[in-house]
Amino acid sequence: MNIAKQAELETAIAEGKFTTLTLSSETSLEVPAGSRFVGIPGTKSPQNPGGIMVEVYWEPDESGSLCISDHSDEMPIPPHIQLSDPPNTKSAKKTRNYN
Repeated sequence: MNIAKQAELETAIAEGKFTTLTLSSETSLEVPAGSRFVGIPGTKSPQNPGGIMVEVYWEPDESGSLCISDHSDEMPIPPHIQLSDPPNTKSAKKTRNYN
């Protein structure tokens, strides 16, 4: 099963297949389908020099394609791990226009 997941992740990255992950903070990230650990852009700080990440849990849908089933709580990225930020981050929070 792990070999199949790794192959699907490599294929997804090569083909540019991304899935939207919406965090508890209402931030949405575009992540490569099958990615296990995802760094959250803009979260580096003196307390978390490596930034913050989540672990993403995947399962196949009815057609066999990977889809996000859940994700972990946000956690500091361990010093020995370097993750690249997802290519797109967008806030799902709605802003009010005061014109």
